[in-house]
Order: sequence, then structure tokens, then C-alpha cells
Amino acid sequence: MTPMWFSLFALYFALIALPAHAYIDPGSGSFIFQVLVGGLLGAAFAVKTFWKRIWGFFSRKKAPDEKVGSKVD
Repeated sequence: MTPMWFSLFALYFALIALPAHAYIDPGSGSFIFQVLVGGLLGAAFAVKTFWKRIWGFFSRKKAPDEKVGSKVD
């Protein structure tokens, strides 16, 4: 019987809309924009810095000294 009461209690509070005396500050939008732009620029810089490693990982080419049958003295 308890789960039914809990379900009804949760449903009641999920469907009731109480006024929220709050607002989003106008500066919040510019802060979110700055975070997104900073993240994108950081990701672009990381890709630029590690491009050869990223390209090498996806191309899967072996280095000349790792080929089968080659000897390195």
C-alpha cells in the first residue's frame, strides 16, 4: 500500500505548477556563450597541436622501422 501512496504523492507534486519567483540574469546568457566559445577554441587548439598523432591513429600506417622483416642495427 505504501508504494501507491508514494506514487500519488510524487504525481501530485510533478503536476502542480507553483510560481517560481526567480529570473535568469541577462549576464547569464553572455557567460554561457563565453564558456561555449572558450571550449570550442580550446578543442580547436588541442586538435591543431596533436594533429599528427590524431591522423596517425586513424591512418594506421606503420613506421619504416616497424615493418615486418626489416632489421634495425
